[in-house]
Amino acid sequence: MTESIGRPAYQQVAVDLRSRISSAEFPVGSAIPSTAKLTKTYGVSSTVIRAAVAQLRADGLLVGQPGKGVFVRATPEAVAERTATIEDLSKQVEELRVELGRIESSRRGEVAGELSELRQLVRLVQTHLIDLYAQLGRPYPGDSVAAVPGVDRVVGGLGGEQAPTAP
Repeated sequence: MTESIGRPAYQQVAVDLRSRISSAEFPVGSAIPSTAKLTKTYGVSSTVIRAAVAQLRADGLLVGQPGKGVFVRATPEAVAERTATIEDLSKQVEELRVELGRIESSRRGEVAGELSELRQLVRLVQTHLIDLYAQLGRPYPGDSVAAVPGVDRVVGGLGGEQAPTAP
């Protein structure tokens, strides 16, 4: 069955098996003949048959079930219809990048808004703490210049707002 010159024997066997699957000699769901039967049919070694079957498995035409055999999973035509081209994949990847960019931009805006709100809340809490410490007559622990009367202090270093020192 195999040609003496040309492509490797396993590829020749794989081409013939592919043709037999395509013609429905081996329909989808059916088992292909055993390795021993295929070696006799094609007049090649079991290594060649295993390589041909491995190629067809990699192509998505066959599936092995340990202890049961190797079965036809799909026709070459069905596999070809499912196979995406590189251009299709490139287009899908680009569409995903664009969508991810939109999502990231949207999320960045949300996070920036949330951060701004949190900064305002921290400033408010800090202002209340400063007032409470002032009412108790104690220096605010976060104030590095509390001991110097009349010096303005930056409230928590957020946004550069300044609060007057307590009298």
